[in-house]
Amino acid sequence: MKIIFLISVLFFVSIQVAYSQLNLNADAAVSNVFRYGSGYEYTGNIKSAKEYFENLTDARLIINGVTFGIRLEISDPIEYGLNFKGIRKRFVEYEHESGISLRAGDYWEILSKGLSLNVFEDRPLGYDTGIDGIRIAYEKKFGKKNPVRFKTQILGGNINYSDYITPERIEKYKIRNVYSEVSPVKSLTLGLGYLYSTGELPEEEVNTVVKTDLPEININFNLADFQFYTAYSHKTSLVSPNEIFPDPLTAKGDGLYSSLSYSFSKFGLTFDYKNYRYDITLPDNRSNTRPTRMLPYQNPPTAQKEHTSTLITRNPHVVDFNDEVGGQIDVVYSPNDKLSFNLNGSIASRHYQYEDTDTSSALSYKRIDRNNSFIPSLDDSFSPFWEIFTEGEYYASEKVYVKVAFARQSSLVYNQLNPFSSERISTTTIPVEVKYSLSDLNTLTFIGEQQWANNSIRIGEKTYMNHYLSLTFSRSPNINLTLNTEFTDDKEEPTGKKFWWLTEGSYKINESNTVLVSYGSERGGLRCANGICRFVKPFEGFRLGIQSSF
Repeated sequence: MKIIFLISVLFFVSIQVAYSQLNLNADAAVSNVFRYGSGYEYTGNIKSAKEYFENLTDARLIINGVTFGIRLEISDPIEYGLNFKGIRKRFVEYEHESGISLRAGDYWEILSKGLSLNVFEDRPLGYDTGIDGIRIAYEKKFGKKNPVRFKTQILGGNINYSDYITPERIEKYKIRNVYSEVSPVKSLTLGLGYLYSTGELPEEEVNTVVKTDLPEININFNLADFQFYTAYSHKTSLVSPNEIFPDPLTAKGDGLYSSLSYSFSKFGLTFDYKNYRYDITLPDNRSNTRPTRMLPYQNPPTAQKEHTSTLITRNPHVVDFNDEVGGQIDVVYSPNDKLSFNLNGSIASRHYQYEDTDTSSALSYKRIDRNNSFIPSLDDSFSPFWEIFTEGEYYASEKVYVKVAFARQSSLVYNQLNPFSSERISTTTIPVEVKYSLSDLNTLTFIGEQQWANNSIRIGEKTYMNHYLSLTFSRSPNINLTLNTEFTDDKEEPTGKKFWWLTEGSYKINESNTVLVSYGSERGGLRCANGICRFVKPFEGFRLGIQSSF
């Protein structure tokens, strides 16, 4: 693999030199990310050795507007996912001044807000839904006084999606998509798209074929102080008969997302609404691998607050894109340049209740319809979630910055068989952050977080507390040193531990190279990004990262 890497680098450099001698416009860039970890992981209170070694080299060569790209990867062993050695990504891309652009090979894409297509890579979560295929786009403005902007693109390709929870389970999709946007006036944009896919999903060692139609329409209205956006997509899935599905199965679902923002002077207001119904089904039929569910290449907005607080994110609300209605209201107020406030409230729930209509020991669920299913409910049988969050930031002086927040969350997972065993987790969290500038170059940052939690299904004490403390010393522009500690009095903590500590440091050697090192213990738990959540096991040990670019 080292030989392959050296040959590739020499290839890019030699081409750049050759073309520069021919007086052609050529440029090259190489970036490299190295990650190594060695220590132990916890599954409950069981401790097992954990090691990973990953190196990703991305190289680009640009010749007269044509970009050639390649990624060489060594992930053996990988932190999350399947081990890999070789060329992971490669592409060629061209953009012309006429407005035409072409890309062949690997790429990621989001259409509007992602209701019909949003494929991306999140390396820390081991998630990748990238497309291997072709994308052709055209964008142009017509007219001078009141120009009309037009954009259209056609794409197609293959997605090999490795389930980030069970990496050995790989779903294969062939997708075709056409999407267009037109702005007849500057403030208005209309979008229309159609996506078709054929998927092959492994289910109990049986290959399940599902064909999906997914049209979408969206509207974006944007003025100086007022913005409105709405999008609607409709999904039709046809599952071919096999051993698991002996009869042809047709399922329909849809999703609606809207956002309204208004701002003036020192005040800003945003309202987000979601109504995702991509695969509403009976309680005993829900599954993360159902072929009729929202498919991996979709990823609409979560319409809820994304936090940076360590303890608030310990119990995130995992959005159910197949069956969830709700939204959030976010208010920002800045009375002056030194002071600002943020208030956020969010709510979400399932659409319907269900009842067992079979009087015997068998289960036969029936949905209880309701006319206002487009409104979230706080009734326990709807598995509701709600959160209230407020935050204040204050620049006391040129040297002192203070941020204080308050968050109250409640989430319930309803147990249809035994409602009294439903799990309700309630938390109250107060994070505090203080920054003090010792000098123009040196800064101290203190973060303290206190959390009171209650879990209704705990066997013993249901209430417990978590504490998080962090102290960082920064010397601009190249040094960061951090000590993190976390405490809990939770007697049912799965690992049996009550205390975690972690030291972290980063050193920017120069503009091209940065080294990151950490040692200690990490509590683990659910981690979420862009609506994707995975459980990360607790880890203790050593981590090393080196980031380079040339």
